[in-house]
Amino acid sequence: MLHCLHMKTFLSGPLSGTARDLIRRAGYGEIRGHGGEQLSYARRFSQDHYPRFHAYIEDRDGGIQINLHVDQKKASYEGTTAHSGEYEGPLVEQEMERIVTLIQSFGKPVSPPASTPPSDKKTKGFWS
Repeated sequence: MLHCLHMKTFLSGPLSGTARDLIRRAGYGEIRGHGGEQLSYARRFSQDHYPRFHAYIEDRDGGIQINLHVDQKKASYEGTTAHSGEYEGPLVEQEMERIVTLIQSFGKPVSPPASTPPSDKKTKGFWS
């Protein structure tokens, strides 16, 4: 079982994509915060908007930082971002473990093949 302080974890690189690409491949949709400046990612439990897993991610030091919690419901008061959230417990731990396992299964980036220098050899055409 993966144990993380406040359900934050760091996966060191190199990884097979950016933090954004990897979390989206793990089933998370992009959401913009109030004012459009803060990006985060959510994965619903069902067709309802809540409860949902909610992740903040960051490309850092060649790896990815993930901060995960569960939003139980939408913010209760207009103009606030406070909500009922779970930042630890078996549900959050299992989802963090799922994300980490998926990202690791995506593999490491593949290096492009080394280029070969052009040869002086003349090639024949199709009809010759």
